[in-house]
Amino acid sequence: MKRETINYFAVGMFVLLALAVLFFVMFRLLSGMGERDVYYTYYSNVAGLGKGTLVTYEGYAFGQVAGIEPQRNADGLRYKVELRVSKDWQIPVDSVARIYSEGLLADTVVNIDEGRAGTFLSPGDALKSEQGIDLFATLGAVAGDFGDLSENALRPLLETLNRTVQQLGDELGSGLPAIMQGMQRLVDKLDRSADHLSGILNAETELQIRRTLDNMDGASGDVRRLSAGLVEVKDEAQGLIRKLDSLVSTSQPDLQQSVIELRHILEQVSRYSDGILQNLDSTSRNMSEFSRQIREHPGRLIGGSAPSDTGLKQ
Repeated sequence: MKRETINYFAVGMFVLLALAVLFFVMFRLLSGMGERDVYYTYYSNVAGLGKGTLVTYEGYAFGQVAGIEPQRNADGLRYKVELRVSKDWQIPVDSVARIYSEGLLADTVVNIDEGRAGTFLSPGDALKSEQGIDLFATLGAVAGDFGDLSENALRPLLETLNRTVQQLGDELGSGLPAIMQGMQRLVDKLDRSADHLSGILNAETELQIRRTLDNMDGASGDVRRLSAGLVEVKDEAQGLIRKLDSLVSTSQPDLQQSVIELRHILEQVSRYSDGILQNLDSTSRNMSEFSRQIREHPGRLIGGSAPSDTGLKQ
């Protein structure tokens, strides 16, 4: 009997000790006591935040929100958020604590984006903060904008498009017979043109066209040869011009002397030309007189005396 009482007492003490340890561990976990560092940050809106909200560092869960305290200053009301995170966690001074939610149904968390500074915050310092995006408010604003767009832009556009389509349908309905008649006339003209063209393009015409093309090929060859000959003639003419230029340049003194002598000869000829012309004039008169006397007295050719010479003597 005594042994059973001692065993019950030992079992009860063990159970009470286990419960005390369990309560102590749960208290430490829930209260954030123990291996934790405290940091602070400030927000103007803490929608979605509460005590126990998860705190992540680049997506890694390492703490939770320990409390939220409203504070009023000259700029208005703001909220001081206490963050309890893993002990000895190095956070650069330019890191930013941002409120965000991964989705519409996901929990809101405070995520710390790591900065690039080489110095780190000490426990109790304040983190830079950026206000998170309220997805529901954003969706509401987008829905309002979409409703306004639908009412003020899409509806008038659809009405205008509907009226335009109706007008186009009416115009097509009234003008379609005329369009079809015009298309039929065009098709008839094309058929006649095709028949006329097929009549023109017979075997004889094709042969003539081929001959013409052959003649054009021959003419093009002749033109090429002519152009080549003209190029040769041009080269020869340029060579001749160069030779003439060289000849004139080398024989210029002789040409000048020849021109001087020719001028002297022409002067002499001009001096004697007057006397020569007078003698010729006198000779022509004598011949005229001689022929007149012969016609009148043909016998003077046999027995007449010689007349005196009246021409000029030099």
